[in-house]
Amino acid sequence: MKVKLWQLILAFVVWVGLMFLPATVNQDKVARTFDFSKSRANYFYFLGTQEQVTSVILVLLFIIIIIGILRKWQSTKYFSLSFMVVYGYGMFLNVVLSRIPEGVPLKFALSLEMFEGLWRIFGLGFFLTSLVGIVFAILLFVYVLKFKKDMV
Repeated sequence: MKVKLWQLILAFVVWVGLMFLPATVNQDKVARTFDFSKSRANYFYFLGTQEQVTSVILVLLFIIIIIGILRKWQSTKYFSLSFMVVYGYGMFLNVVLSRIPEGVPLKFALSLEMFEGLWRIFGLGFFLTSLVGIVFAILLFVYVLKFKKDMV
């Protein structure tokens, strides 16, 4: 699979654009309104208040990857892999799995009721942004791998 630069840039622009959709529940608004639909906040709120450390790590990794591509560092592929793993686990799996109560049977954890509860908390914006972000991270990793092969 060959990833072109325009595909990577398009995935990044779509990912950032989707971050403006309502992606999580603002806990302060929920305390005032008691309504999930009126207390939505975008993904930037989620990054800034609920996942600060992971967000800073992702931004630093992304900057290192861009600098590594421009300077043709050999270690850029490892930073790209780290970006993909940190985003996939830290920003999606960990967040979703932490909302499932401990000690529940797998049958209940994978049930429709649990999915509806997660959907009510996060909404379409979170799942779309996470999916496109994971696709972007995979495309970035493949691009860096192919870029390094072309460079040698």
